[in-house]
Amino acid sequence: MSLPVVSPADLGLDSRRLAVADALIQAGVEEKTYPAAVFLVARRGKIGHQRAFGHLQPGGGATRVDTIFDLASVTKPVNAVALLTLLEDGKASLHQKLEDLLPETAGSALAPVTVRQLATHTSGLPAWKPLYRIPGGRNPMLADILRTPLHHPPGTRYAYSDLGYLLIGEIIERVSGMSLDQYVHARVLAPLGMKDTGYLPAATRRSRIAATAHCPMRPGQTLVGEVHDSNAHAYGGVAGHAGLFGTAPDLALLGSALTRRGEAGGRRLLGVPTLRLARTNQIPPEVGGHSIGWFTPPNGMLPRGDLLGETVFGHTGFTGTMLVCDPEYELTVVLLTNRVMNPSENGGILRIRRQVMNAVASAIAE
Repeated sequence: MSLPVVSPADLGLDSRRLAVADALIQAGVEEKTYPAAVFLVARRGKIGHQRAFGHLQPGGGATRVDTIFDLASVTKPVNAVALLTLLEDGKASLHQKLEDLLPETAGSALAPVTVRQLATHTSGLPAWKPLYRIPGGRNPMLADILRTPLHHPPGTRYAYSDLGYLLIGEIIERVSGMSLDQYVHARVLAPLGMKDTGYLPAATRRSRIAATAHCPMRPGQTLVGEVHDSNAHAYGGVAGHAGLFGTAPDLALLGSALTRRGEAGGRRLLGVPTLRLARTNQIPPEVGGHSIGWFTPPNGMLPRGDLLGETVFGHTGFTGTMLVCDPEYELTVVLLTNRVMNPSENGGILRIRRQVMNAVASAIAE
């Protein structure tokens, strides 16, 4: 399913201002910041604007609104939502320590780290390691993470960490008794009708997938339907920090559920009290801004632009993806690109995101 599509005016949006955002995104194609993009604005549980730009693969056809993109780190908040369902089911708690959930951490520096600290990037783990260089795949990679020294005491500093969300994926599997991809599908994607989102996309969807390239693990290769992130690829394509592929209309379903009352299209995702954990900062503001899964103010990684307020939360991905939500206006903004096709885009995507968010904010007329 997807959200109903209506005119911008029906949602209190000025189409002329949205056209400014379209022009900014089209300029990104022409400047070769990315070859493909899909832009979508939803409000009040309905889509008011959606448009595709460019070409999804070298020599391929035009990008469509339902083009599938490698979501990269937008995988993290989706898995955080899956974690929240475990809380609602009474199977896990944010206060639990790793030594209780991953017994192999007993006696290590990671033992006292809590689920909350992993989910808010305050665990003390470093941002990244080249785990893909470790032979043997998933098990040796996990063992290496569990041996990693902490860079600072848990809870004292914010450091955005892929390693922490790799462990979130492991926790979801251990607690649920299901593989990560199966659990995320059963408790997040399927309930919302996110039919085009998931790990390890089937070969039959290849013609709809935007290409990526310039992965350090696979230099010189153009990737279609194969996760760009080196560590996620070496982990088997299913990981807590990256690996999901999806479309803008699917992400609009998720954003709508989180900005409204925990449901989209009559389908429940989370209870209303649980939404607070996703929407609002869960760490001291002097440490940073992060909810359970999402960038929040005052986090500079949140691409909210200059005009929206303190209720905004969202996430981005290295491949050039973005999902931003604002409950104050029941607003969801999705911008999916494959900017990694051009390794020398020099931060153009960061500028475009800010400008697009300002244009969208300026379109809110009521």
